[in-house]
Amino acid sequence: MMLKMAIEKMTMMNVVGRIENVNEIAKEIILLGNVDIINALNEIRESHFTLSVEEENVDEIVDMSMIQTFEEQINYDDVKKKIDTLKEIYKEDFIINKKYIEEPYDFLKCIPRIEEVYSELIKPYNELKELEEELKKIDEYRKNFIHMKGLDIDVKELIGLKYFTFFVGVLSKEDRIKLKKNYENISAIVLHTGSSDSGEVYLIITPKELEAETNRILRSLNFRKLELPEYYTGTPKEIIQKFKKREEEIKKTIIDLKKRMSELKEKNENFINRCCTRLRMEERIKQLKEQMVSTNNFFYLTGWVPRSDKAHIKNKLSKYKDLLIVYKNEEEITDGFRPPTKLNNPKLFSPFEFLVKMYGIPSYNELDPTIFLSLTYMILFGAMFGDSGQGFILFLLGIAINKGKNTNLIGKILSRLGISSMIFGVLYGSVFGFEHIIPAILIKPFENINTMLFSAIGLGIFFFIISYGYSIANSIKQRDLKEGAFGRNGVAGLLFYVVLLLTIGSNFIEIKIISTRMGVIILGALMIVMTVKEPLTNLILKKRPLYHETPSNYYIESGFDTLETLLNMLSSTVSFIRVGAFALTHVGLFIAFETIAELLGNTTGSILILILGNIIIIGLEGLIVSIQGLRLEYYELFSKYYNGEGVEFKPIKL
Repeated sequence: MMLKMAIEKMTMMNVVGRIENVNEIAKEIILLGNVDIINALNEIRESHFTLSVEEENVDEIVDMSMIQTFEEQINYDDVKKKIDTLKEIYKEDFIINKKYIEEPYDFLKCIPRIEEVYSELIKPYNELKELEEELKKIDEYRKNFIHMKGLDIDVKELIGLKYFTFFVGVLSKEDRIKLKKNYENISAIVLHTGSSDSGEVYLIITPKELEAETNRILRSLNFRKLELPEYYTGTPKEIIQKFKKREEEIKKTIIDLKKRMSELKEKNENFINRCCTRLRMEERIKQLKEQMVSTNNFFYLTGWVPRSDKAHIKNKLSKYKDLLIVYKNEEEITDGFRPPTKLNNPKLFSPFEFLVKMYGIPSYNELDPTIFLSLTYMILFGAMFGDSGQGFILFLLGIAINKGKNTNLIGKILSRLGISSMIFGVLYGSVFGFEHIIPAILIKPFENINTMLFSAIGLGIFFFIISYGYSIANSIKQRDLKEGAFGRNGVAGLLFYVVLLLTIGSNFIEIKIISTRMGVIILGALMIVMTVKEPLTNLILKKRPLYHETPSNYYIESGFDTLETLLNMLSSTVSFIRVGAFALTHVGLFIAFETIAELLGNTTGSILILILGNIIIIGLEGLIVSIQGLRLEYYELFSKYYNGEGVEFKPIKL
């Protein structure tokens, strides 16, 4: 089986067709779902949209001088609003189904029926919403009146008072005491009508002339006014009876309305589902046409397609007569050439594309780092969180998150990290934190602390050297001599890093690979090369001027850059020591829980402590380790070889 290419090769597709076929061809392209549309007008202006001068292309070429943007006459905004309301009524987002597009239909003829269904459903739906709202209000009113049921006063008489106004509201226990202390300052009748969970309920009657002053005092006491309906009359007790009666009427009406709506919804469900899919298609066609240009006779469309799909696209569009399709590869386009990037990795690694995209999309002429990131991230996570039992739990969690949702990348990543943790758990001999159940195949971290820490640095050095390889390969691909040969992440940078390690290492081991003096001389020479990389490159390529700024400014900037390179190499290498440190922390943390469990001296309590310890380690430490792994990927490795300034391939699709 052939291994998938990480970044798919792209080709530009230019299409010219008869204007009467534009909707059918647009629909076909949308259903294909593998064309990333770009603005045809810009491509024609930049001479990327060219046709060979042949007799059969004469009309299309002549018409290109009269192109104009596509003007869509039909506006579906009103229909869309009605469809959205119908979705709200159905309380579901209908699944877009291609089979409704493949059937012959005319969407314009569907619109009258959509309006008819909308009219049928909107009236009972609005009525239902109003009744449900009224039911909520009644429930709220009843809660307010229940505290006043002891009052033998007709609410209508209170509302009709000519010279007085009244409020019903709640005071807290503390504010009630404040009210009592201020009775002499309030020009109102204050009646305590009852108690509720939120406080004491009061009826306040005050002269209208003193309403503002009374309001001010009540606000200072945090008096919360209760809303009372004006259209119910009688005493509070009578009004509560009326509420009950009205509630029964509303509930009965709601049952009837729901039954009626259920029948209407069932009758029209398939039709609405069809309309949702077809409206989506009309919106996509409109979106596609906005990127097209046209004349009276032809339309012009352009977009990027994967090279591997050329034959399939050609086959699908071959049924349209007089359709002209021209493909252009990157070799045929020079200026403004920036194809989108479509990642295409094997299933094992494809979920990690999500982590790559969080940093940035690879440029079209850049190596896809997904496979390298996947492998190194799984190794880093497993090395820091090596436990076969806890790793198995992470694996199950990943499967559970992903269950029924193939697009859930977090679950897929988690399950892969769980497998890595299980493998390292076997190497470390660790099961749910216990170090004595299975033998360690490789090493016991806590019994070999120095080995763990030095191994972590060694692992970092190995990853760095591969990163330099990626960086050099990217420079070759981008034909960047300056960075590839003389840059800090190019050949000069790689040699500098290796010589620096050998020179430092030779002072700590018995075997002298390189003398300190020779090492310093080579390092000095490489620093000079990295400092003069720009004039050196221009000299080799015979480009002038040698500097893009004044020489003094260049050497100051370049000198600091070289010095920063030296410091960065040392700090980045030491940074990997955290991999060993977290592996030790993982063991140490469980030992702490194990010690607490032993001190309890109670079997049940000890088991609960050990379970709790495992839950905390899986949740908290698992999260910290995943973040630390990602930090090493982004800041220590990506900064050496990856820019991520590409544009993602986004095909137009349903």
